Amino acid sequence: MNAPERKAIAPRNPSRASALPAAQLDRATAPHHGDPLQLWTALATQATEMMLASVQVISHRTGRMATAGAAPSADDLDEFSLMAQEKFEAAAESSSSVTAHWLQLNQQLWMQMLTQMQAGMTAMMSAATSTNLAESMTHHATLFAAMSPSADAHAQFSSAAAALTRRALDPIHARATANAERLGMLGATADA
Repeated sequence: MNAPERKAIAPRNPSRASALPAAQLDRATAPHHGDPLQLWTALATQATEMMLASVQVISHRTGRMATAGAAPSADDLDEFSLMAQEKFEAAAESSSSVTAHWLQLNQQLWMQMLTQMQAGMTAMMSAATSTNLAESMTHHATLFAAMSPSADAHAQFSSAAAALTRRALDPIHARATANAERLGMLGATADA
């Protein structure tokens, strides 16, 4: 599923354009495949970074609105319209990404469940039709082995949930951190 096309409102001052990083996640928030604890820890780190960036952006924009009052400048109007546009774009990208990932995940989970059910039923039938003790022991070992992957399913489900949550958070995180960086640099150049 393709991401929706972004139509940016070009600010009157091109140096103020929001620059979303090409690689949205390249620090400690990069996914750690296989370990649910690392996935959830990276997700918590990403959420914390996003919240801190949001505080900075909200503080800057609220101050700017208060300062602009009833007569905002052209740059102020650009920033305020960009603020609204970004929220809609981030929400659309987030829901599109989550939906696509959810459909793929749902398909994988059904296939895994059906495969495990088939293996389990085959092993149960073999165990039930054993003719002697040695055969019964072998078939019960096969049954136990067929049921063992279901214990790993919990870790896989946790990892899948973390990946799904990351898909929802990525567009919002990218915009919040890019805006914090952009607005932070604006504040530094305005004070100089």
